[in-house]
Amino acid sequence: MYTREIKTPPEKIVHSGKIEFGTFKGLLQNLDIRGVRAPFAGFPFPTVITNFRIQSSIMFFFNIGSFVGTVDFFDHKVFGFAEVVFWNKENGRKFAYRSFMGPRRRFIPHNMKTGFCASFNKKRYIRVSWDHQRDRLSMIFNLKGDSSRPSTQAAFVAKYSEPTMCELASVVPAPSKRRCSATYLCTPQIHGSISLEKTKLSDEVNQEDLNGSALLSINRAYYNLHSVSEYVVASGQINGKKFSFQIFTTQENAVDSDNINGNFLCVDGDCTPLPPVTITHPFGLSKKWVIQDFENMVDLTFTPASDNRRDVSFLVMKSQLSTIFGTFDGVIKTKSGEDISLRNFEGIAKNQLLRL
Repeated sequence: MYTREIKTPPEKIVHSGKIEFGTFKGLLQNLDIRGVRAPFAGFPFPTVITNFRIQSSIMFFFNIGSFVGTVDFFDHKVFGFAEVVFWNKENGRKFAYRSFMGPRRRFIPHNMKTGFCASFNKKRYIRVSWDHQRDRLSMIFNLKGDSSRPSTQAAFVAKYSEPTMCELASVVPAPSKRRCSATYLCTPQIHGSISLEKTKLSDEVNQEDLNGSALLSINRAYYNLHSVSEYVVASGQINGKKFSFQIFTTQENAVDSDNINGNFLCVDGDCTPLPPVTITHPFGLSKKWVIQDFENMVDLTFTPASDNRRDVSFLVMKSQLSTIFGTFDGVIKTKSGEDISLRNFEGIAKNQLLRL
């Protein structure tokens, strides 16, 4: 059975220019990777240049009531984007909203103990906030509709003290040990409401006092000039057990990925580190994906049902992101050897290309 060392989170990821790699359980208080010594080809560029190559993102996945989707923030230094994409699981209808954010000193905070990220656009208010001292994690959006999309509001809250909450972090080479990608991950059980106004294309929806599952992932990394990455995520209940998983892969294989990677499975608050996983889609993104490892712990397929594509170009920068709703089938194994069987279980896959 695959295993890897899980350590106590360090006070800092970067010490005197050196990176603390590893998998950590518990609260990583600062997701800050600035100050790495000579991260690009060993040449000592000024830190103002190397820090500019650090990109950040937040992904809040939710599965609650009749809806499943993601809230995403992207920090591209000189500007940012916020995006809400979700689907009605009963009829497959998609709802997508975007918001451009102008220059800020920092879009996504380093502090994982207390912080928030928000788009304050009057038509696109979107906010993810966390506060360990108050034992509270929340996500709110208030989105104005148009002729094809309804106005919609949602408010979800969770407690860090909830027994199935799991907090994890990974700091992995990206792709060499000169650079890194750092990810904070938690698995809240959410409570809240979601509503959609009536339009010509859809009826009014007002779902309150809901219980559901979520996964919050915050990433900060030194990006290459050209990078392609994919990940799949799901969260919910199977046979009365609360589970979440995130599996990530990139076109560049990181060194020592057997001992350091960002793949996790959490079942009722118990964390299972997963081995490196290969994600393939031999017949295209719109056809069945195959998700497997070499340790017989992950044997899944993902069948896309609907996708949302976002293309952004700014000067020489180009970003393409496909967010795909679909279903998982197969088996994923816990560290104790228990098989978690998935059948037509809703989740999300993402495919991203970034050129700086």
